Amino acid sequence: MRMGLFQGCLPPTVSMEQCLRLTAELGFEGLEVTMESSDPLPPEAVNETTQEIFDIGDSVGMTEAREGALSFESSLAEIKGVANLAADIGTRIHSIATMGHFFYPLSSPVQSVRDQGLEMALKMLEAAHTLGADTILLVPGLVTPSVGYREVYSRSQRAILELEEKAQELDIVIAIENVWNRFLLSPLEMAQYIDELNSPNVGVYFDVANILAYGYPEDWLRILGERIKAVHYKDFRKDIGNILGFTHLLHGDVNWSAVTGALRDIGYAGYVTVEVPPLRAHPLKGVRDAMSSLHLILRSTADE
Repeated sequence: MRMGLFQGCLPPTVSMEQCLRLTAELGFEGLEVTMESSDPLPPEAVNETTQEIFDIGDSVGMTEAREGALSFESSLAEIKGVANLAADIGTRIHSIATMGHFFYPLSSPVQSVRDQGLEMALKMLEAAHTLGADTILLVPGLVTPSVGYREVYSRSQRAILELEEKAQELDIVIAIENVWNRFLLSPLEMAQYIDELNSPNVGVYFDVANILAYGYPEDWLRILGERIKAVHYKDFRKDIGNILGFTHLLHGDVNWSAVTGALRDIGYAGYVTVEVPPLRAHPLKGVRDAMSSLHLILRSTADE
């Protein structure tokens, strides 16, 4: 398994160039970058879940734009500039993530919102190809008081099938993450959802800590198996049990030996990407601690 760092682990004051340099200096093998919009949200993208969405962003360090960060308004030349910068520094950009699909969900009943979400995903695919990344993280939809589970299931699958041809053309994986969106709440259902899409370019982006409130990540991993294309590592405190329960590696209740053992059992050889918010007082200590914890997690499992 390869060790990755999520860009949101570093505070917004850390520029893109600094993020890439720190990724290399700390020994991570790749950086997962964020891609956001610099435009204010229109009324149709703001609903009753907005504060909850902002809380999710805060929990993973995605609250403000950073200097030189990628956006959906970035030109091809700007994206190539980031790719050249990564090559010069000697690190890799392996994945792209966004908060955009919380605000422009592919499951929205509003056509203009769905269209914007599709356009965002297409730009992520094209940027990933330019950057040499192999994965984009996709939030497939949101179950809300006004948008039911069945609607989210069918609409999101139709949208992903629209994206799949471009993903195949560019050889990029669309990785569906298990997030707190009240959707795909069992490993059997998530496996079925992916299998129905029936594409080698669509798989699972598995977040270990996101499951802990209602399941066991090692169980999900064994059920999802080869469908898993990317993995997020953070921790979660069940005694808190809400969005404030997300925390740094080894500070929560994830059974890391069982999780990493399950990944080895299914033959996973991709990135495990640390996704934790910056420490407020000493943000760089947070990513140094993350690397140290990651080594302990992987080494202790290998020694058993």
